[in-house]
Amino acid sequence: MSGTRRALIVANDTYDHASLGQLRAPAADAEALADVLGDPEVGGFTVTVVHNEPSYEVQSRIEDAFADSRPDDLLLLHFSGHGLKSDTGELFVAARNTRPDRLGSTAVSADFIQRCMKTSRARSIVLFLDCCYGGAFGEGVTVRAAGPVNVMDSFPAERLGGGRGRAVISASSAIEYAFEGTALAADQTVRPSVFTSAVVEGLRTGDADRDEDGLVSLDELYDYVFDRVRAENPKQTPGRDVEMAGDLYVARSRRRRLRPAPIPEAVAAALKEANPTFRRGAVSELRDRLLHDDPAAALGALEALRDVVRTDTKSVADDAAAALASARMTVVPVSIDLGGGGVGSEPRTGMVEVHGPALVQELTVQADPPLEAHVEDDGRVAVELPPGVEAFAGQLTITSPLGSVVVPVTASPASVAGAAEQATEPGSDETVRTTPQAETLVERRLTPVAAGAAAPVEKAPTAAVEPPRSTAATESPLLSSRARRLVAATSALGGLLILASFTAPWVYGGVAEAQFPGPTAGLFIVAVAATVVAIAVIVDQPRGLVATGLGLGVALVAATSLLTPFGMLATDATSMPTGLLLGVAGELLVVTAGIVTLASLLGSGQVSGAWAGLPDRRGLVGLGIVLVGSVTLMLYAGWLSDRPGSTWGAIMIVWAVTWLAAGAVATSTRPAALARAFLAGWAITALSQPVSDMQYQYNGETFPAQPVVLLALLGLVVWAAVPSRERPAVSHRE
Repeated sequence: MSGTRRALIVANDTYDHASLGQLRAPAADAEALADVLGDPEVGGFTVTVVHNEPSYEVQSRIEDAFADSRPDDLLLLHFSGHGLKSDTGELFVAARNTRPDRLGSTAVSADFIQRCMKTSRARSIVLFLDCCYGGAFGEGVTVRAAGPVNVMDSFPAERLGGGRGRAVISASSAIEYAFEGTALAADQTVRPSVFTSAVVEGLRTGDADRDEDGLVSLDELYDYVFDRVRAENPKQTPGRDVEMAGDLYVARSRRRRLRPAPIPEAVAAALKEANPTFRRGAVSELRDRLLHDDPAAALGALEALRDVVRTDTKSVADDAAAALASARMTVVPVSIDLGGGGVGSEPRTGMVEVHGPALVQELTVQADPPLEAHVEDDGRVAVELPPGVEAFAGQLTITSPLGSVVVPVTASPASVAGAAEQATEPGSDETVRTTPQAETLVERRLTPVAAGAAAPVEKAPTAAVEPPRSTAATESPLLSSRARRLVAATSALGGLLILASFTAPWVYGGVAEAQFPGPTAGLFIVAVAATVVAIAVIVDQPRGLVATGLGLGVALVAATSLLTPFGMLATDATSMPTGLLLGVAGELLVVTAGIVTLASLLGSGQVSGAWAGLPDRRGLVGLGIVLVGSVTLMLYAGWLSDRPGSTWGAIMIVWAVTWLAAGAVATSTRPAALARAFLAGWAITALSQPVSDMQYQYNGETFPAQPVVLLALLGLVVWAAVPSRERPAVSHRE
């Protein structure tokens, strides 16, 4: 079981003896230090504060803390107040009842603390001494102390006993004080509270975490405090003496530096392939990892993609640039108006929400002074303009691994704000917003200007990580990497099984080509189309519009084509030939690939379908071709149904309905490129139906349906191959 973390803070700022000057810092320092050490997210200590207690009470609390400890405990003891040295050179910590001429009975001696540390079972002990040390002489002595006291000599490591680590950190290694009579006069260049303030600030902000590993070690804390204290007062030099095996971590840090996780070995190997197709596939995988919920994995992908942009060929580098552009950081609002204020007013505050993938959780902020900013626990950025600042115009810079966003921040004097309020309509209760919503800003920009009036000039805020790119370059792929691999595998395997079915027995014991040359040719078209889809899914990167559309079209035909082998089984249900089963299994795999494609497509959120009203001339031509094919198949189904014993009429009805469904999807789906790819894939693969049925005769009778259907399908292929002119959507705002 791991030990507990306990902290005892002893602070004295009020003294009964007149010779000991009253201090102002210890109470505030004790409260601040207790807060940061007791914070579960920072120190995680169980904190006890002893404030302005007599020496016997302080000694009792110290002895209890060390006596009740266990081997795995971490004990931290902090003193803030006066430190005194007796005539014999012994160090004492002053308590409320301390008398400089009776230190042995009224103060807490360093020797007492040493004994408690020596007998404690805790193996990790940290002692902070934020005290003033110097000579203390009898009344009437006017000479200065004979010399500075070396704090570390009062707490030697060898006196703790074997196997225990301890660290002593003091506000100053040597500080001199002088007595005049019984009055203790402090050297005004020394400010002991600077030490505790530096400790609190280093732990609270995480700035003491020098290596940014999320943990503040004792060595890191000392280095930070040393630099801060020396910057505040060059004449004060903190000291330390550490005798401890390994690193001792005092606190957690919110300043944890994110370290990139290595990309998978397979992806790294693919990036080194000579074939650019493999490298583009690796870029697609890195795009998915860039949007991963794990920031470390996302950062590893980010660095790898940036390296591809710098070093790879143009086609692969363009894919990587598009992947980087898909992960963007945005902020709401894009600018902040803190309203009016002035001297004596309350601080003016605002809040910025940051949106984007997981990498935007790793934020740093910088604000133009006197504006202050920090990141809240929920990831929002809070800004505050101190009271007394009347007008302000500056900016807030929010930075993440994805880039930086600059948010303009303004504030106006109270008089300007009052004039703005008077300019509103009489009786309006509208007040100035501290953080205007983005919708408000958009509406304000689109408000029409009356004829003859001067248009207001507004500075466009900078709120994008990178310059705007085209929509096609920044949208995510329609198929995830996992879906892409699954679709490619199932489509290829389905095509192979269909081809393998031609070599095995079908119904009546013979191979398919000998018994059913028409259906065999039709199934061969489906097999080839499925193989093309498998290749297209790998090659069509990064977005995969063409591959996705083709896959859906081929899958729809495969699902309908399953009716043919089922019809054959209906004619002879006494056996389940191997060839027929292989054909059915192959088409089922192609249908499965289509289902996976559809699921990934719907999950991408980048496709929409809605009837937009009567289509243009080109759309009417497409619908006309669809109606010709569908009506022809319905007439053919009626002809077949009139023939006794025929079961193929119902199958033709299903094909006719499929025509209508394909036409409806193609004319209502957006983006249009996806719709055209779907219709082309469906029409080419649907050629299997008229080819399969061309040689069908019923007692020597034929019906001229299939040539018409064949020409209609070829017409749809041509129609889908010619891109349409998409009219941009126009919105009207009143």
